[in-house]
Amino acid sequence: MNFPGNMDLSVTAEGDAGIVDVRLYYHTVGSRIWTYAYPDFVPANRITATLNLTGEVSTYLPPGTEIEYYYEITDAQGNVLQTELALVEYEDTRFDWDEVKVGPLTLRYYDQSGAVVRSVAKKLESDLARLQDVLQIEQADEIKGLIYNKRSHTLDAFPQQSRTTTEQQTFQGFAFPERSIFLGLGMERGLILHESAHLLLGQAMGDNALPTPAWLDEGFASYMDPSVKIFSGRSLNSRTTPPRTMNTVTGTPHSIGTFYQKSLSVVAFMMDRFGEAQFQRLITELGKGSTMDIALTRVYGFDIDGLDARWAGDIATKRTAEPSSPGRLTPDPERPSPILLFNSWLLGGLILLVLGAVSIRYVASKLRPERYPKDGLQPWEDPDLWGDDDLNSNGPY
Repeated sequence: MNFPGNMDLSVTAEGDAGIVDVRLYYHTVGSRIWTYAYPDFVPANRITATLNLTGEVSTYLPPGTEIEYYYEITDAQGNVLQTELALVEYEDTRFDWDEVKVGPLTLRYYDQSGAVVRSVAKKLESDLARLQDVLQIEQADEIKGLIYNKRSHTLDAFPQQSRTTTEQQTFQGFAFPERSIFLGLGMERGLILHESAHLLLGQAMGDNALPTPAWLDEGFASYMDPSVKIFSGRSLNSRTTPPRTMNTVTGTPHSIGTFYQKSLSVVAFMMDRFGEAQFQRLITELGKGSTMDIALTRVYGFDIDGLDARWAGDIATKRTAEPSSPGRLTPDPERPSPILLFNSWLLGGLILLVLGAVSIRYVASKLRPERYPKDGLQPWEDPDLWGDDDLNSNGPY
């Protein structure tokens, strides 16, 4: 094993007749689809057949993926030998991993303070218990999470997205429910809980459910993080798209941020307005294979468009807030606001009337950032401004 890209498997076999064919059958744990490949070998009575399995897999493999496999070996007389089933894990061999167990979660990490790990794990105990209660999971299947320390370490581990989101590292984590694995950047409670919620929601839905719309998946995962800020429907409605078109997460880093805000807001509206029991009924109905419109109508009495209309009229409550306009700077009580600085400068500028008009226009332009930079992030969203050591920043997962 040599991560990334090298997972060499080999088998040695010997027989009375020459061995003429070797096939490797494999599948990722969690998938029902088996595939076969032909290892390299030279036909003879005794052979060693080798294959780099990652070179055969056409799709992305997250580190931590487990693969089951066996061989079928055929000799010149037509005899076929099938080997026993074996298991191998696609490991990220670059780091010396430790692990901690919290409920159904095995969390792997490296180069972390023991005190930090214990603190996060203690908080996650109640978080994961609450998550399982909401999803009505009595005994969760095991899940696994891999936590990376630096953004540079994730480049070979995270899946490639669009050029902009990949270069700007819009996402801090990725969940793979079919493999019961998530990857994350930073030993941060909210991120770990968010990604765990994706995996456990997949378990609650079961195998009969249709693909979960991204607005529900991301909204629920965000809602389970007690530290998130929730915006009201009325405050977000004018700058968001309807849930019917939010089946996948796409767009620029800025629009992705808005996508997450609305998804969270809609799920919070469902929970707060209609109650947790109704939401649990919705999950049960979706688990039967119902479409979102049918499930919503059976449980709430309205379809997805009706949900959006009701959400859009929701006003801010104690749990929700009015979002500041993109590009607006948040005042800091420790330092003067930009407006105060501007006013102070303006008063001083009255002494220099000749230069005042030009300078005021210049300073004002510097204090007013572009509202919606195309294909870019706002300063507080830009991961490149966080630095490798700043791993507690909140952002899309």
